Amino acid sequence: MRDPYDVLGMSRDSSPDALRARYEELKARYSEQRFEDGERGNEGARLLSELESCWAEIQQDLKGGSKTIAGDYANVESYIRSGDYDSAQSELDAIPTRDGKWHYYQSIVFYKREWLSESRAQLVLAVQMEPDNEKYKESLRKLDLVMGNAHADPNSMGRGQQGPYDQGYDQSYRQQYAEDNSQAQQAGNVCANCVCAYCMTELCCAMMRGCH
Repeated sequence: MRDPYDVLGMSRDSSPDALRARYEELKARYSEQRFEDGERGNEGARLLSELESCWAEIQQDLKGGSKTIAGDYANVESYIRSGDYDSAQSELDAIPTRDGKWHYYQSIVFYKREWLSESRAQLVLAVQMEPDNEKYKESLRKLDLVMGNAHADPNSMGRGQQGPYDQGYDQSYRQQYAEDNSQAQQAGNVCANCVCAYCMTELCCAMMRGCH
């Protein structure tokens, strides 16, 4: 792998603030590029991965290697609990080993930012790396439940079914049926929203309990 400072286009004498500013600049550029079509998108993803690995090395270099992995995760958890997700992400970026635990914590940060698809992708990686970890598998199951409810369209329920007015009832009955049906749909929407909110709350609590 190339010298991490060369990847940033900076010298080893650069200040920590200058290094971070350059890292943030490149991260924003490559993060946008990776969503482009074709080879340019693939190149953006590769450069972003290389950048993150190099930044992790630079972070360790700046800190003199005094931080341990356990200490890093403790800080990640502390930042998550306080709602400082930028600092939590920076702590994660500084951890060089991208194992199942790393991807699990990354999924929590993404979840807290309400990036559910990205959170799920990280949980999938965590499960793949540690297939016997029940905590990871249960978190993935609950997140799938949340995403299923979040993407459900309660208004589509019952479409295609015939109502009583299709069988020749008078206009007044048709109007009453339409009102009743509308009320039933509204109740269904409320129920679906409640289920989704409950699932999200339960998943969030479960994931944070798993930080210990």
